[in-house]
Amino acid sequence: MSARSRLTNLQQMDYVAHDLRIRSSIALPLRPAPSPAEECQPGVGARKTGGGAQRACGGAKNRAGADVTVRIGATPAGLPNPVAKHRVKNFVWEAAPSAFLVTVDDRARYLITDGCDVLIEPLGGSEREMGAFLVGTAFAALLQQRGLTTLHAGAVEAEAGAALFADNRGAGKSTLLGALVERGCALLSDGFTGIEANADGRFLALPASTCVRLQADSLEALGRRPRTFEKACGEDDKYLMPAARLCTEPAAIRAVYVLETHHRADVDVRPASWARACNALLRHTYRKRFLHGLGRQSEHGRTVGEMAAQVPVFDVRHPASPFRLPALAERIAAHLESDAAAHPPPSPPDSATDGTIFWKSTWETAISQHRKVIGASHGRGGLFEQAEAALQRKLAADPNDVETLLRLADLHRGEGRLDAALDACRRVAALRPGHPKASWLYAVLGGEALPDTPQTPDVWPAPFVRVRDFLPPDEHAALLTLFLAGREHFNEPAGVGSGYVNPKVRNNSEADDRVIDTVRPGFEPRLRELVGKALPRLGMGGL
Repeated sequence: MSARSRLTNLQQMDYVAHDLRIRSSIALPLRPAPSPAEECQPGVGARKTGGGAQRACGGAKNRAGADVTVRIGATPAGLPNPVAKHRVKNFVWEAAPSAFLVTVDDRARYLITDGCDVLIEPLGGSEREMGAFLVGTAFAALLQQRGLTTLHAGAVEAEAGAALFADNRGAGKSTLLGALVERGCALLSDGFTGIEANADGRFLALPASTCVRLQADSLEALGRRPRTFEKACGEDDKYLMPAARLCTEPAAIRAVYVLETHHRADVDVRPASWARACNALLRHTYRKRFLHGLGRQSEHGRTVGEMAAQVPVFDVRHPASPFRLPALAERIAAHLESDAAAHPPPSPPDSATDGTIFWKSTWETAISQHRKVIGASHGRGGLFEQAEAALQRKLAADPNDVETLLRLADLHRGEGRLDAALDACRRVAALRPGHPKASWLYAVLGGEALPDTPQTPDVWPAPFVRVRDFLPPDEHAALLTLFLAGREHFNEPAGVGSGYVNPKVRNNSEADDRVIDTVRPGFEPRLRELVGKALPRLGMGGL
């Protein structure tokens, strides 16, 4: 009998996770659903099915009263018109607004539609492997289809409410989660947390997990022996530690803690501003790239802005070595129960809580990764510095190497050292008069008349106009004094990028008519003259 036939003939089982009832043809590492009779018993209560997730899917249950059905069957090799497609490590996914398809190498293919149906085609993986991937990546896509937020964070419920823990890899999120579970907190989720807003607009963490996945050293730090626990499927270095207490109902989120390490001996807990909280929630969104294909980027941006305005987010810095787990767990447990965890930062104007913060966060993440790759331009060991040293060594051996000079010019342009780039182009022009790229670069950087537009598929720098000392220091000081008259401070946060707001970056205040009327006679003629000279150089008509 084939694997597909064997799985198709399995008896269906019901599970509960993320406040959904899941009817599955394969065994899943989730909590079994109570029977209808158990749900109606005093003290158990009726399950609050779906909440915001249910509203997103029209409020109707699918097959036989389940919120989600997991079946075995044939799936398409690809979606007809995917909006996004990407490969991540050992799986490939593609997404459209109502369908998500993910193929795990040599394991299985999953088709998830409308947030309520999962079709699995076995490709050689075991039932346990297919179930483990389903409740992780595949279920994140399903929750996003239902309009829920997925945060790459573990969660527990304490007396004061739910606490979520996110971190950069290796900062101790899972270890802290295990320690709090050992202290008596009820486990909500491990790996990622599904979040929904209830009818009152409060954000709730949805229960999902029954175990905490921990590495051997983390278990030993908790006084446990790793060999006594089952290995986590697909993760050879992690074990499953069952939680003594499980949270079985959605829990109001009291605080989100973002863990980092530092080289001091203390544990530092600081509230994040609204802007920093937005960035943290976006940065730690689980499977964030799925949102583009599912058409939920803007919606997610708005949700994050609202969540950051309602739920306090805290930066937690603790010693990297030695890792003091008892002290960290004690500090977080005390902080969660204190009044300090109950007050979110002041929220920004409504105009700042739209979906554009998603793009700003994505851009800032890209810049952060870029800086990690290239290092500081002038920092010790940065790749810019290493590249320049290598080019200078080549020039020392051959000062007339034109290609090396051009590479040096490009390097300096990347650093923003335009005068140094211009000097390298000048040297090329002296060695090779009429060299097309050197002539173009020299004209662009030096403000000279531009030669004919180069006919090349390469990307060459576009013409620009750089104005030095447009506002001399004395005029700048006079204008600032005039503007500040009668103003104690700037109290309006200024937009940065495409609508993103970070009050710590800059604030603004609109100039009144008095200021405008005073400065216009001096500014307007100067601007007209400047623009009149700049437009022809940019290949545009005059004023």
